[in-house]
Amino acid sequence: MKKIFLRIVYTILLTFSIHSVMANEVDEDQLAPDFSLQQLDGTLFKLSDYRGKKAVYLVFWNTWCAYCIKKVPMLKTIQTQFTDKIKLIAINTSRKDSVHESKQFQQQFNINYALAFDHNKKVTSLYQVFGVPTAFIIDINGVIRYRDGIPTDISPYLAKWNQKQ
Repeated sequence: MKKIFLRIVYTILLTFSIHSVMANEVDEDQLAPDFSLQQLDGTLFKLSDYRGKKAVYLVFWNTWCAYCIKKVPMLKTIQTQFTDKIKLIAINTSRKDSVHESKQFQQQFNINYALAFDHNKKVTSLYQVFGVPTAFIIDINGVIRYRDGIPTDISPYLAKWNQKQ
């Protein structure tokens, strides 16, 4: 009887824990949590600085991630074609990586978009990123429009993402 009671209590607690985590998940149609990070070029990136100015394409990545490497050409194209309509920043989660490795990656792949390194995984945790790459589109109003599943061709969406409300 005691074992059955403990299993029921455990199941209830686990269910509430899962619902609590899911309820607090950083997801689409929510206001994006603000953060600041120093970019690899030494300049400061602050998400709220782009509110009212332009949308932000936020990508979490690592140097050892094969899928992240596959995204590089697409991200470089977006940076080249749409730099005036969307801010692109890629944040290294710092999992099994270093600033030095990130800078080597930047040189090796001739990265033309902003890179930052998330010391102590603060922003990675804030955005509840568990796997890489994980990408977000944050519109001009600071609202998350995509958490992954971002269309490869973003051009038809830029006007909507940059529409002030």
